[in-house]
Parts: sequence; C-alpha cells; structure tokens
Amino acid sequence: MRFKLKHHRKIIKILNSFNPTILQESYAYFGGGTLLALLFDEYRQSNDIDFVCSLANSGYKNIRTFIFNNGISALFSDLNTISIQRYTIDQYGIRILINIEETAIKTEIIAEARFQVDEPIYPKWTKIPCLSVIDCFTCKLLANSDRYMDDSIESRDLIDLAVLRLQSSIPQLAIEKAEQAYEVIRPLRAAIKRFQTRPEYREKSLVNLKISPDKFCMIIDGIDLLAEDMGLKKTERLFKEQPDLFI
Repeated sequence: MRFKLKHHRKIIKILNSFNPTILQESYAYFGGGTLLALLFDEYRQSNDIDFVCSLANSGYKNIRTFIFNNGISALFSDLNTISIQRYTIDQYGIRILINIEETAIKTEIIAEARFQVDEPIYPKWTKIPCLSVIDCFTCKLLANSDRYMDDSIESRDLIDLAVLRLQSSIPQLAIEKAEQAYEVIRPLRAAIKRFQTRPEYREKSLVNLKISPDKFCMIIDGIDLLAEDMGLKKTERLFKEQPDLFI
C-alpha cells in the first residue's frame, strides 16, 4: 500500500524498521493520531510516531531492561535507511529522534499507567503491533480531556474522535477504561461545544492540520454524530463544510 503524503511514507519506513518481537513482548503498540491518519485514508497529516507501552503487565519494565542490556539500536531490525540522532529515557517514556531522508521524526514510547492495552491489531501496511480500535478511542478520550482547552492543539483529539465515530459508536468499554483514570465524557461535550461555536478557529484548525477541503464535510459529519451522542445540536456549517451536491 502506498500512502499519498511523503511524510507518512517516511513514517512507514521507520515503523517497519522496528523489531516487532520486542514491541510485542513489551506490549508497546503503535497508536495516536498517526495510526488513525494511516488507517483512515490520511484525512490529516500527522508528524510524529507514538507507541503506548503498558505498565500493568511489566511491558515498560521489559523494554527498558532490553535497551539497558542491548542498546537503543537493538529496538530496530533494520538501520539501513534511518539513523538515531538522540534519545532520552525516564519514568514517563522513551523519546527518540530518528533521521530519515533529511527529516527528523520524533518517536516516543509512552509508559501508560492509566489503562491496560487490549490485544493489538496488524494493518496490512506494517508488521508491528498497533492499538486496537477500542484503545484508540480510550487514548483519544483521555487526550481530549487533557488538552481540549489548549487552542495550540487545534482540536486534533476531537477531530480524531470524530473520524473514529464515523466508524462506530464510542464503545462503552473504551469509556470505562478511560474513566478509571479520570472523567472523559463531560470534557468531550465541552470540547464539541467549543469547536462548534467558534467557526474561525474551526476552519483554522482544519487547515493547519492539513486536512484537505474535500474532507471538511466528513469531519463535521463525525462531529455531529458525537454531538448527537452528547445531546447537542448539529454544527452550523460554513460553506466549505457543506456536502458537495454535485458528487
């Protein structure tokens, strides 16, 4: 499978340079907005690589021990097309800056203490383990609760949830897993209202996240499904967010 965006093609090369066995054994699964962008037709550009690594089953302990014994380069099975510029390791995660084709891409293995990951999925374009759809919902619900008031985030967590919502309703299990850590539904409702009532900010966010104008309507469709779930009204759409009547 060939991705449209050059940056995403670089990310795929990095992903497939990892040693999948150590990721599997450490419950370290690729996730975040980049996974969602790659799963769902590159609806936005995502720049970094994030893995979620479970603390509950000693996954993070395992991967840190592996690095201590073998070195950071042992996380990779192929270093022919990439190089490690620098890395740091602490209680919160492993951060690696990886160079590929004159581009530095931030990669993070996050020590996840808030929930235990489900069995991974394996999309056809990679051999490494990826977060289940339920865990994608869980992560994005938590991220939205953390960041929805920060305009510099450009509502990316809400937009990612909107795209997930186009695939299915929010799984109750995802909500339960997230709310073992802290509240996520009322913050989601607040995030939707902020997004719906600020059209200039909304348009700026869609543009800055490099969402193609032909996908604006799709994104708002997902927002409106979330709004309906929360008992809110549909979005008053800008012209660019309206359905194309000529398709």
